[in-house]
Amino acid sequence: MDELEFRRRLYAEPHVQDPLLDEFAQTDPERKKFMNDIKQLDKDIEQALNIPVPENLASKLILNQAIDSHRVEKKKRRVHLAIAASVAFSFSVLVNFSLKQGPLDIGQHALAHVNHEIRSLDPTDRRYQIDQVNTQLASFGGHVSKLPGEITYSTFCDFDGQRSLHLVFQTEQGPVTLFIVPSINGYKAESEFKNERFNGQIYQTKKANIIMVGDKGQSLNKYQKQLADNIIWEA
Repeated sequence: MDELEFRRRLYAEPHVQDPLLDEFAQTDPERKKFMNDIKQLDKDIEQALNIPVPENLASKLILNQAIDSHRVEKKKRRVHLAIAASVAFSFSVLVNFSLKQGPLDIGQHALAHVNHEIRSLDPTDRRYQIDQVNTQLASFGGHVSKLPGEITYSTFCDFDGQRSLHLVFQTEQGPVTLFIVPSINGYKAESEFKNERFNGQIYQTKKANIIMVGDKGQSLNKYQKQLADNIIWEA
């Protein structure tokens, strides 16, 4: 037996009863000490692992698990109640807001729209032909044979979520904004409206609201009449 075999067998089985191991250990004090240390270490490990199980440990573990589960469920219920309360409150606010909101006042919205697009009134050399305007107007089922003045601005716009036509035509009194808004929403409309700078008129048909906005004091009646006489809607 050599040193390596001696140590390997002791590591594997510290308390093995083998005369050869004992005889080999007795020939060297260091080997004897190593054998005793390995045996003592094995005893210490065995004692450390041999811990008595407390009484009712299983019952206590089950009880603790049940308590923890109850706490988690209680916390979840609180969160769900808070979410439900928040949703109910938000819905209540939305309903109240919706009930208070009346139909859109398109006259006031037209004034706000003109103010927002005020650059559309700036002088320009750009001119739009009647055919170009009719191409846009055709999407609403309309056709115009004559306009009250030269068109210097023509584009589709978002009129409170409604796709509409936004025109500007020139008159001897200055530019006039013309909105053609399809009549598919329950708009609130007064025939005339104004603010500090502009005044406007609304002419309602079955197909569209014809809205004109000009400078304050500018007469719009004749332009409304000209347009009403020259615009045709599909049946």
